[in-house]
Amino acid sequence: MDHSATSPAPAEQAQTALRRLRREAGAGGYESPADLYRTLGLLSLLADDLSELLPDLCGQLEDALLAGRVRHHSDDPQEACDAVASAAHSISVARFTALLVGQEIQKAQTAIRDLAAA
Repeated sequence: MDHSATSPAPAEQAQTALRRLRREAGAGGYESPADLYRTLGLLSLLADDLSELLPDLCGQLEDALLAGRVRHHSDDPQEACDAVASAAHSISVARFTALLVGQEIQKAQTAIRDLAAA
């Protein structure tokens, strides 16, 4: 199985890109509402992509547990199952939150649409 799409490197690149975007926005990086509109559109897509990625990561964790590649520090199999279940729940909440974030960004984008067209 190819794990390159879920290795830390792409996540680190995304983090670096978001930090750069934050610095540029803080430094007045948007010359027009149209720039902001486009950026919000891309951030909305990013939130949607995140919401699609999280269940895959959860599935990989559950598969690793079932294959015996996940152990708890106490060496108790039930503790490992409980930890994976807790992580899966949190990932589900994060997925839902990412969906909401994407929707709210879309609303913001819609609100500035007329400003960007001017």
